[in-house]
Parts: sequence; structure tokens; C-alpha cells
Amino acid sequence: MSTKHSPHRTGRRLRTALAALVLLAAAGTAAPGQAQAAAGQFPLTVKNDTGGKWTDAQVHVTVLGMPEPGGRWHYLKPDGTFTPIDHNDATAPGHLTKNGRDYANMSFTLAQAKTVAMPSSVYGGRVFLSLGSPMYLPIAADDGGWGGPDLGDPKDPNADVYFDWYEYTFADGKANFGGNTTQVDMFGFPMTARLEQSSTGYDQTVGITKSRAEVFSQYPGAVGEAFEPLAGTYRILAPRSSPLFSPGGAQQGYFQAAIDQAWGRYAGGFTLTRLGQTFTGKVSGDTLTFTKDGSAPQKLRKPTTKDVVECSGALAAPGMSSLELELGAEFCAAFNRGVADDTAKWYTPSAYYSGKAQNDFAKFFHSVGIDHRAYGFPYDDINDQSSVKILNNSKPPSALTLSVGW
Repeated sequence: MSTKHSPHRTGRRLRTALAALVLLAAAGTAAPGQAQAAAGQFPLTVKNDTGGKWTDAQVHVTVLGMPEPGGRWHYLKPDGTFTPIDHNDATAPGHLTKNGRDYANMSFTLAQAKTVAMPSSVYGGRVFLSLGSPMYLPIAADDGGWGGPDLGDPKDPNADVYFDWYEYTFADGKANFGGNTTQVDMFGFPMTARLEQSSTGYDQTVGITKSRAEVFSQYPGAVGEAFEPLAGTYRILAPRSSPLFSPGGAQQGYFQAAIDQAWGRYAGGFTLTRLGQTFTGKVSGDTLTFTKDGSAPQKLRKPTTKDVVECSGALAAPGMSSLELELGAEFCAAFNRGVADDTAKWYTPSAYYSGKAQNDFAKFFHSVGIDHRAYGFPYDDINDQSSVKILNNSKPPSALTLSVGW
């Protein structure tokens, strides 16, 4: 497991973070030991909608984020203090131990706090929600980062933990609130996120309202054979999180025919017009050379199945120009939606997931998501298909409510 964490979704994606919390008193006056909400803060309420399966004492919240971009990671203590991560906490009183290793205890339960005040500035974080167990997250020895769950490692301490998460970023007066539920990596259990801002009348809810049993029972019949093994006891993995779709895996070539078809078609010329802008180019060999509105020539290499499910490699890698990353994101979305060989369909949602080689995992979670919205793969926000919700101003929301289902 890595002990350094940085958001692994690049480009336009707002998928971000999770936050710091300071406890709110019910009537707006802080109880003893609790802090008053400061300017720019807003209340987060976590609701236990598990129907009695899990008590409030079994619903754990782990909040991580950076007060400033590229700054030091912080976590929320049960008393509402947003505190820098510290590897020494792994041996402090109240620390966690699992499989012979010690971890800092960075979680609190709903029995301790159901409503908390989010900090006025949080970047790159997550709100982990876990059931029956806290999260076991190692901290780097230099305190420069933390290690998230390794979904491909059966020995990971969180492998037998039910968990899911919400992401957001917000900086009062600087960055508009943008947050989302996500299945980019996995599905653990259903949850919804309601974002409100009373001053503008904004009130939007995203997520999944079906029960966990319904999701797990419907999934196998709704996806192709290649995607059925992604469902396990604790979660349904996204293709990007499974070794099946990586080199050496049984589905390592799942998208190869679709990739070959698209690259073959665009050997005769490539044109994509969207958002008032036009990409034009042509494939020669394994390389698409293109321009955007007459820009200097750019290049995009032919991707692999791994590149498509991860939106990485040939589609998004260090050293690529901003225009290459922009078109790479468009191709990632088009391949996952099964429309890569016809740019006329790239911005036509009714044409998505029509039965060709496609990401059936993402298709399924769009089918069960509120308003058919889901974050089923990186860059699923292209053409406004994801569960991201963004306020149109940099003022704080009036409320954020996360409901944990089962």
C-alpha cells in the first residue's frame, strides 16, 4: 500500500475532497468543548439510513483534506479540530491496530457527531464513510501523505471493511463548491448527497436510493460476462481497479477491437466539434496528429484497454500538453460509452451504451443513479453526465447532507 496520496483523477474533473469539520450545536450555539462555525463554513449532516442494520456507533466518518492546494494533509478529530496528519499518531493512545500494524485513529462515529461544520477551505480531500469499522490509513514517515485503500490487494487492512466516499472542493471566496458521489473506483453501498444553497435556491440531490441488496442482485443481469466478476462480498470494483482489465488479466484486450476500429476510421480524417471548438486531424500508424481551432499540431498515441478504463497512459500522462490531455479525456469518455468510432455521437447521450464494446459497469451505475447520473469512470463529467454538482458562486452552501443507505 502506498503511503503517499494525491487525487488520481486529472484534468477537468472536479472530483475532490473531503473536508474538515468543526462540531455545530443544534441551535447554532456551540456546546462545551465544541467550536463555533466560522465565516465560510457550512454544516455537513450525515444520516444513518441503513434501516437498523448499522447503529450510529457503527457508522464511521473519516475526513481528510488540505486547507490550501499542495499543502499539508489534515484530518478531523472527534472534537472538531482540523489537525495535520502525524505518523506518530499510529502509536498514540487510542490508535488502531490491525494485522499486526498500528494506524492513526482518524475516524469518528455518528454517535459522536451527526452534524459538523466543514472548513472554509478544503482541497483534494475525501469524506470516507465506513460501516462497522474505522478506516485503516497509513501515514508517510515524513507526514507528506497518507495511503488510501488498495482495492487490488486482498491483504489491505480495509479489504474486509464496508466503505464508500464523497469528494468535494471548496474555498470561500476563491473556489466554487464542487462535490460528487463516485463509482470511479468501486461501489460499496448506496448513498445520496444533497447540496443546498438557500441564497440562490439551489437544491440538488445525487446518488443511489436503491438498497444494497437491489444493486447487487441487479448488477449481474445488467452487465456483460467480462464485468460480472467485479462484484464481490464487500464491493463491486470498477474495471480500473481490477487486475482483469490490466496486462495479463483475462480482459486485458477488452477494448482492443474498438480501439483498432476507431484508429482505422480516423486514418481517413478526424473531426470533433463541441463547445464551439473544433479538433481536426488524422491517424497515421499509431498516432493521431491533430489541431484545435488551428493550434500548433499535437499528438495522441493509440491507447490500450488499460489506458481506456483508467483514462491514463496514452490518454493522460505526465508531459502531455493541455490540448493532448483535453482530447485524451474526450476519447476516454467516448471509448467507455461505446461511441469512439463516431464523433457525431460523442455529445449525444441517447447514443451512449448502445451495445458495442463499452464500460458496462459505468452503464449500470448510470441506470441506477438519480437522474441517471453517476461517476462511473474518470472524465464521466464530460457532457455533464456525472454526479458532480457545482455551485455558481464561491460562497458556501447552506447545507450538505450525506445519507448512508444499506
